[in-house]
Amino acid sequence: MRFKITPSNREFFQDFTAVAQNLIDAVDRLGELLADTQNAASRYAAIKGIERRGDDLTEQILQRLHSSFVTPFDREDIHNLAETIDDVVDKIHHVSQMIALTGIVEVIPELHEQIAVLALMVGEVKELFSRLENMRGLREIVERLGQLEREGDEIYRRTLARLFSGELEVLEVLKWKDIIESMEDALDRTEDVARIVSSLVVKYA
Repeated sequence: MRFKITPSNREFFQDFTAVAQNLIDAVDRLGELLADTQNAASRYAAIKGIERRGDDLTEQILQRLHSSFVTPFDREDIHNLAETIDDVVDKIHHVSQMIALTGIVEVIPELHEQIAVLALMVGEVKELFSRLENMRGLREIVERLGQLEREGDEIYRRTLARLFSGELEVLEVLKWKDIIESMEDALDRTEDVARIVSSLVVKYA
């Protein structure tokens, strides 16, 4: 049985709209960094600011959760959604930090492929959250997110095969392995958002 939405409940949906936009901003800035590694330091600083804003938004949701008597969904689901989105932003921050700190100039094409898939996924997440209040059309978006995550898995496996093919120096392999694994984690955690919402559909739709 779905809870009746009160004005304070509606603020949760506004919060999730904000975190979705912050996530999109993080992905956009990472794309800009990959396209302009010569200015990696300033690009990274922008992403660091977005990551801090994400922490603030997550804390805002958790504080609202603790102070609200009635919530639109189970408290655990709201908590998990907030923390999962924050995890994605943290992974994006880590990738940008690695690129800035290691002085990468030329980005491997597979990383561009990963960020392209992630950009599509976070766009779907924003659409997912825009429909969360009325619970309409969520299953289709969840399915699209699953398909995109599988595309990301294929890119990740293909990239690992290339890294260990002997084409690159050992230090380059270690550096890129860390980066692509963080990107894969970001893709996985984004799909986790879809899994949480899918469980909400079962409970409340």
